[in-house]
Amino acid sequence: MNNDPFSVIESPPPQFTPAEAVRICREFYGMIVDAAALVSERDQNFCLRGERGQTHILKIANALEDPLATEFQICALQHIAAQAASGIAVPEVMPALDGASQVILDKAGASHVARVVSWLPGAPLDESELAPATCKELGGWLARLDRMLAGFSHAGENQVLLWDMKRALELRRLLPHVGEPATRTLLSDTLDDFESRALPAFDSLRWQVIHNDANPDNVLAGPGGRIAGIIDFGDMLRSPLVVEVAVAAAYLRVLEGNPLALITELLAGYHAVNPLTRGEVDVLHELIKTRLATTVLILAWRASIRGAQDAYLKAAAAAEGSALSFLERLAEIPSTNARPIYSQVCASVERRP
Repeated sequence: MNNDPFSVIESPPPQFTPAEAVRICREFYGMIVDAAALVSERDQNFCLRGERGQTHILKIANALEDPLATEFQICALQHIAAQAASGIAVPEVMPALDGASQVILDKAGASHVARVVSWLPGAPLDESELAPATCKELGGWLARLDRMLAGFSHAGENQVLLWDMKRALELRRLLPHVGEPATRTLLSDTLDDFESRALPAFDSLRWQVIHNDANPDNVLAGPGGRIAGIIDFGDMLRSPLVVEVAVAAAYLRVLEGNPLALITELLAGYHAVNPLTRGEVDVLHELIKTRLATTVLILAWRASIRGAQDAYLKAAAAAEGSALSFLERLAEIPSTNARPIYSQVCASVERRP
């Protein structure tokens, strides 16, 4: 197992061509499709369109990705699918011709684990303005998802991942890649706050498998802006439950007016379905800021190792341009002020009939 969380991103993603993706689908799945490459951080994905208009996604893991982590993601999706009455739409794992849930591909002397999953209809939330009602509904969706995953366990649940909040302090080595001194100080202070105020509480919090990446690009909306599905389980792992809420909250960025306006809606929706404990609420503010710092640091580092022409970096920089600005806004709110606000939101939910 590779224990270096930086190595997978440093490693080039798989380099299969669309023509090879078409051949893979025909040979292993009996599917006649056209394939178009999609942007991904460390793996390689293709959108597959069949003769009758059906759509699937081919996901090819990085050669340095632990195969156990891919198996973990597959098993989690199957675990969710088995709970048919959940009302939570997630991708379905498609079996290969031999019934296997994954296949092994070799290219340039490297081995890659690949699988095909169904495509979910809907538009990513990042394509529309986030409304308070949508954020509250998202909180409820994540709460139901976490309730379904609460009893799920797998040997790959502790995958080595740079986006793992438990390993946030390792990101200090990326600080030299941030050129602006004031920004570097803010990021360092954020990690210091995480170390002193949040990390010591981790052992006392509830832990389970979580999605860990409910950013607006991974949440789909249907007609009327209603939540229609959650995709991309590649960052899933075992972590404190409240990290799920913190990660999603870090993307609900209000740059004018009350910076907590959408975060509190998400929290209310989540707490109504899967109530958080006082200890979890107490560390939420630090965890949200830590996720934002993680985003800024990883993008700065990636720019230095991959260069400006990196397709993922281009897409991420456009989507994450507000991360630093939002972190600056949240840093102006002391934790002693944020905690009572979050606690009041939860108390208000509990008082409702």
